Amino acid sequence: MRDLYVKQLQLGPMENFVYLVGAIGSRETAIIDAAWDIEAAIAAANADGREITHALVSHWHADHTNGLVPLLAKRGVPIYCHKADIPDLPSEVRGEVQGIDGGDAVQVGALSLRGLHTPGHTPGSTTWHVAAPVSGDARDAGAIFSGDTLFVNACGRCDLRGGDPALMFESLRRLASLGDEVTLYPGHDYGDVPVSSIAREKERNPYLSRLGELEQFAALRMRPRS
Repeated sequence: MRDLYVKQLQLGPMENFVYLVGAIGSRETAIIDAAWDIEAAIAAANADGREITHALVSHWHADHTNGLVPLLAKRGVPIYCHKADIPDLPSEVRGEVQGIDGGDAVQVGALSLRGLHTPGHTPGSTTWHVAAPVSGDARDAGAIFSGDTLFVNACGRCDLRGGDPALMFESLRRLASLGDEVTLYPGHDYGDVPVSSIAREKERNPYLSRLGELEQFAALRMRPRS
């Protein structure tokens, strides 16, 4: 999207992506999945003339949230997380979190990020969606920040606490329906490219290309890990 500012930062030892997201022409910026090196994220925002004003959470796992405490100490920004995952966030920040339901939007300056409830990895897993403007321009097809729901060539695990392959199956179907040209920004650098699209994943990602029956998906996703 031409009017969307995105800074993709790979931070920490688990190939996590932390995102800075906002509208072009505005200083207001959301950090998605604040983790590992908050100083580096703040420095990256400052270098681009931006200010972190909101924190959005895709799910509660520590590798996506372990930066919330230092971020809150440095910036005091509002934190948004799906209600189902708030109990598992760090205790120091729970009282500062604004719980969302699926479909709720967070306004970051001129940019609206809608939280799509996409459970399966955790009960409250949320994909943050920037919808396309009504312009008819294929370059403005929209974008998703999918946390650990949809990866490049893969999807999130369903065998951890709170995981559910049936819910993941439905969540992936929902994401697949958003439109082929939607840009995918995943939560980890697990694929052959750091950024993809729904169309590319439908072609190459076995969890989307074989998204036929739940039983087939569950057998593939819950296959014992080597």
